[in-house]
Order: sequence, then structure tokens, then C-alpha cells
Amino acid sequence: MGSFIFEFKQTTNKFKGNMGEWGVSLLLQFFPDTWVIFNNALVPTNSGSLTEIDHLIIGEGGVFLVEVKTWKGSFSAYKDKWKRRVGNNWVAVYDSPTSQSLYHQKMFSQWIISLISNLPDGFVVAPVVFPIAKWIGANDCSVPVLQGIPALLQMINNSRDCLTPMQVQGIAQAIENFTLPTNTTPTPKPIPKPKPVKRQNHTS
Repeated sequence: MGSFIFEFKQTTNKFKGNMGEWGVSLLLQFFPDTWVIFNNALVPTNSGSLTEIDHLIIGEGGVFLVEVKTWKGSFSAYKDKWKRRVGNNWVAVYDSPTSQSLYHQKMFSQWIISLISNLPDGFVVAPVVFPIAKWIGANDCSVPVLQGIPALLQMINNSRDCLTPMQVQGIAQAIENFTLPTNTTPTPKPIPKPKPVKRQNHTS
């Protein structure tokens, strides 16, 4: 996968400023055939509700729950407390993206471990990616904070293999076969279950 990093950077630089959540989907063509990506994946929580993950990437290197924030400007964070620069001042941001990703990590881990046994410790990582922010400064946050899609690719590329192909397939099948629970309270817009994005052959 490392051989594609330079090419990916060259490609994404052409779209800098426009790349948001759809940019992560471009990652799939740079991954081996054994890797799977789900967009807008829904997983159950311990309260009986659902939580949505922007991009769920599964491969031998682990499970990556990617939260994408298309925030513009400059941001700082310390221990999951976020601030945004407005003029010469720093204003608190109350919806902490790292706290949200930590919640996704906990809920997904609990759910998938209840379905598949003998999964390794630390196989779920939940990075927050800022593809178009001007500046990001984050310290002591509970999940990785990355600026730019190439940084995400680099992090995944550097991850050590911890899942077998059978475990990757089992996790992907569990997500694909997840059935939304029956809710006695009608919802105005039912959300369909996530579908996997099939890898397209990359041609030079």
C-alpha cells in the first residue's frame, strides 16, 4: 500500500479545498482487495439506539472508524475540549468530535466483540480527520486527530496486521447483515442499513 501514498497525495492535491467526506471513499482504490469500506455505517449502542460512522474501513491492519469533519478555519483541542479561532479569540466548540469518535469506538467494539470471539485488543481505531481545515492543534485527545486525507492513509499504512482475512470477512459480514431493530415508534425517515463499497481495479 505504501507505493500508492505519493500517487494519492498527488491526486488529492488537485482537489484540495473541495475534498470532504467523499474524499475518503477514494481511499478504497489504494487498498488491497481484502479491505472493505462502508460509508455511513450504522451500529447499535448499549442504549438500544443507533450511531452512525462516516466511514468504516476494515482490513488486516484493523478496523478504522473514520469521523470526517469538513470544518474550515483553525482549531485547537486539549483532552477532547475543542476551540475555534474567531479573529484573535478562541471560542469553545461544544460538540467535541474526538469525544464522538471515542463513543463510536466503544459502541462498535462492544457490539462486534459480542458477535465474533477472539478478536485482538486494540484492533479498533477511531480517528477524526479534518480534510480542509487551515490549522489543527490537538493534544492529549482520546482518539487520533489527523489533518488531511493523506495523513489517514499514512496512519493506516503504518498499522501492523492484527486481523486475519477470516476475521476481516466476519466483521464485514456482521456489518452488512446488520438488521435495523424494529421500532414501535415510527420515524419520519427510516435509514437503510449500510452497504459496502466494492473496490474498483486501479489502473494507471
